[in-house]
Parts: sequence; C-alpha cells; structure tokens
Amino acid sequence: MKMIDDNLQQLLLNYCEPESELLQKINRETHLKVLMPRMLSGHYQGRVLSLLSKMISPSRILEIGTFTGYATLCLAEGLSKDGLLYTLDINEELEDMV
Repeated sequence: MKMIDDNLQQLLLNYCEPESELLQKINRETHLKVLMPRMLSGHYQGRVLSLLSKMISPSRILEIGTFTGYATLCLAEGLSKDGLLYTLDINEELEDMV
C-alpha cells in the first residue's frame, strides 16, 4: 500500500535533509526486531519534529511513548545547550533498543 503520492515523495527527497547514519540504524533495527515497526516516526515525520524543535529551542522536552527512540533523537536536535529531554514508555521490552 502506497502511503505517499509519488510527486510528494519526490518533493520530500529534493528538500529534506538526509537521514543520519544513527537514525538509519534505528530505522533498520526497528524493522528487523520489533513486532509493529510501523509505529516508528520515520524520516519525514522525524524531520518535521526536528524542525519544530529547532524553531523553539526548548530547554525541556517531555516525550510520552519512546518506542525505539527515533523521534526522541529528532526532538533532541533542537534542544537548547543545557536542555533536558525526558522520555517515558510502558513497554519494557524496548528499553535495550533505546
């Protein structure tokens, strides 16, 4: 099932910054090791989260629902210099991946 129109996909490829090696690794490991990998934020949503965080430059972020940490890292990109990121998840099985 196609989630993104081809034209939109091409636009995103042209203008989004590339996925970092660390985020690529988390994406790959999530798809290999987790039962429901579609819960991963993914590249495009991650770039939006990063952009919003960079615009606000928060000193604190509370993330509820860590999953495998992809969105966590994207949000952390915009933290202020001494900023703190708190993240919570109910699924203890994923602790080792984060």
